[in-house]
Amino acid sequence: MNPSARSQFQPRTRRIHFALFVAYLLIGLLSLSFFWPRIRAYLQAAAILGELNGRPVPHLLQPIAAMPLTTRTFTIPSSAGVVEARLYTPVRSPNAPGLVLVPGIHYRGIDEPRLMAFARSLASCGLRVLTPVLPDSRDYRIQPSDVQAIGDSVQWLRNTTGRRVGLMALSFSGGLALMAAAQPPYSNEVSFVFSVGAHDDLYRVATFYVTGADPLPDGDIERTTPNDYGPLVLEYEHLEDFVLPADLEAIRPIFRMRLQENPALEKTLLASLTSSQQAEYARVVDLHQQAVALFDSNKKHAGEMAAVSPHDHLTGLHVPVYLLHGREDNLIPFAEAEWLAQDLPRDTLKEMLVSPLIAHVGTTTAKPCIWDELQLLHLLATVMERAERR
Repeated sequence: MNPSARSQFQPRTRRIHFALFVAYLLIGLLSLSFFWPRIRAYLQAAAILGELNGRPVPHLLQPIAAMPLTTRTFTIPSSAGVVEARLYTPVRSPNAPGLVLVPGIHYRGIDEPRLMAFARSLASCGLRVLTPVLPDSRDYRIQPSDVQAIGDSVQWLRNTTGRRVGLMALSFSGGLALMAAAQPPYSNEVSFVFSVGAHDDLYRVATFYVTGADPLPDGDIERTTPNDYGPLVLEYEHLEDFVLPADLEAIRPIFRMRLQENPALEKTLLASLTSSQQAEYARVVDLHQQAVALFDSNKKHAGEMAAVSPHDHLTGLHVPVYLLHGREDNLIPFAEAEWLAQDLPRDTLKEMLVSPLIAHVGTTTAKPCIWDELQLLHLLATVMERAERR
């Protein structure tokens, strides 16, 4: 090749290399832009799971997972009664997508510290998170009106954001949330449901509290020692089935202190009872002695339990559903997730995970396996990606 030809070839080669570089760069940027929502969701899910386990959000993730928030507490009018609620809003994203996060049965309602931390973690990723209190939940009751309260909370946030909202619910509220999402007009205002540790059939769960056995749809039996909290809640809700009518009002506030895990006040109030009432209370909270009475009470209230069970109440559900349940859950056994998966309308179940890393609605102390961690990360990332769609 002569010098003149070489001098013409080199600039042309450089131009080709530069053009290829620009093309590859554009392809890379377009690919990153295309995949960024999913990548961001995985990074946010990792940050949320870390916070749930007591780890701060890494500095590099703070722009997408530690956004500053404002909060306000107010009431939502509902035919179920006045619903107290709290709204968490990202300061830099006042028009962020909406998510209703419904707590389980707990006397502290939306002030329960773990719920508040979880709501903040979600909102810090760029969501407007509404946490409503079900009117009866603070007094350990599960009522059909709770479905209405959830639906009215969804409707309020839907009207506020101007678009459909996600619905996430914990424990017994998870089943009620599925029922709300299956009822018009709420069925058209929900974009998806993420249910954590939910029940499908409350009577089956109540029977588990007596027998320690919960059947699976395939005929197998899941056996474990029930958490005392579940049967105590059922006794408290129907206390008239377990104590003399004359002693009902004296014993109820003491029983409430036991459920609230306030032994000092429970002991103080117990001292004010007569000796016969103290003996009666001791019998009531001894679940071994109450097994037969609890079984009879469950049968007596089976119809009421059916009215707050997703089973046979989900035909109107048409939005994507994600189920998460703890493998070691002894309050609502994981068999309930299997039943929910069977009862959901066709094509609505998008993902279900029964995880050994979850107890009831909190994490366990079990040594994590990398596969279990990845599965949990994937599910939460999928839900986050869905929630952030505008």
